[in-house]
Amino acid sequence: MVGIMPLDDVTVLDLTHYTAGPFATRILSDYGANVIKIERPETGDPARMLPPFYEDKPGLERSGLFLWLNTNKRSITIDLKKDEGRDLVLELVKHSQILVENFSPGTMDALGLSPAKLLEANPKLIITSLSNYGQTGPYRDYIGNELNLYGMGGSMIGAGNIDHEPLKTAGRMVNYHAGYVAALASALGLYTVEERDELGDHIDVSIFETASHSIDMRLNRLMGYQYTGRLAGRQSQASAVGSGVHPCADGYFLITGGARFIPNIIRMIGMDELLDQEEWSTPEGRAHPDRIDEFLPHLIPWTLSRTKEEIRKEAEKHAVLGGPMNTIEDLMNNEQFIDRGYFQEIDHPETGPIKYPGYHFTLHRDEDQPMPDRKRAPLLGEHSEEILQEIGLSKSDIETLKKKSVI
Repeated sequence: MVGIMPLDDVTVLDLTHYTAGPFATRILSDYGANVIKIERPETGDPARMLPPFYEDKPGLERSGLFLWLNTNKRSITIDLKKDEGRDLVLELVKHSQILVENFSPGTMDALGLSPAKLLEANPKLIITSLSNYGQTGPYRDYIGNELNLYGMGGSMIGAGNIDHEPLKTAGRMVNYHAGYVAALASALGLYTVEERDELGDHIDVSIFETASHSIDMRLNRLMGYQYTGRLAGRQSQASAVGSGVHPCADGYFLITGGARFIPNIIRMIGMDELLDQEEWSTPEGRAHPDRIDEFLPHLIPWTLSRTKEEIRKEAEKHAVLGGPMNTIEDLMNNEQFIDRGYFQEIDHPETGPIKYPGYHFTLHRDEDQPMPDRKRAPLLGEHSEEILQEIGLSKSDIETLKKKSVI
């Protein structure tokens, strides 16, 4: 028997697309929420046409990004530009606790679905709006994307090769971080409504703001500037003796060195005699910048003759701080993930069974009740009739909506 999830009795209306918003609602669905994804007829969420595609064959149901971001959701198609479509959303709002949207500011108002209108339909509703720069301010209507939001957020100035221009870390980390913030804010808003018996609210999440206070270097740089007035620049990877990403027989291995850790690294590679030399025998000597280049001819031949796993075992034995630079293949076959059953196999009519990353958490209330298996991402409009019947529409009503191309 599967255990009850924390948000099992919560319905979330998902008017989001692309990455940040769908990730927020996917987090809520992982906690058990009934997430109803509202998509535009015929084309759906634009993320459906973003690569990578399964077997490199594009299709509305084959985008890896969409499939991963929309597990545990149901899909209904509604044309929000039609009056009947707006009325359907307002009816769904009456049966929901949370609504998440990430349209450009002002779009919901233009559709007749302003926060005031939504709260009129359901005064207890939590509305979470995700946008590039927030619902107010001089940047409100600016267009943004992952790259410029990352750069404007303050972290990019300290990333990349010290001899070249700043460089962004790959992926959609800014959008995912904003999605986490939106999911947490939505859940806490719901807590306020249910536990304090307060009215609903409109939560305004700015991706720009979440980008500027993320913990990946930004927060400590902001603090550093306020306390010292210094602007943090980029640091060379080899900023301390022994530190850096070093090549090995089957990839790369990260080692943290410096005056404090280098004696353990020296013992790990079997060069104990170095510690008897004057320049290596004291912390001050080991901290001298010359030691960085002097040590590499000893370290690199040692790492090149060993695999990542062999180095990891030696590092563990000698209390050396470091770890392998894992490939995706390494992660898929990682013994820790396998032992904990992290990856979940989910079947889908377009892809067949494939492995998905698991939950971001594990509940241990009852070890006899495992975490529930996720359901696959929905086909476009797959649950339209089912959802409309749940809120009281008859089959003839639904057929009329189809003929009018509302759904």
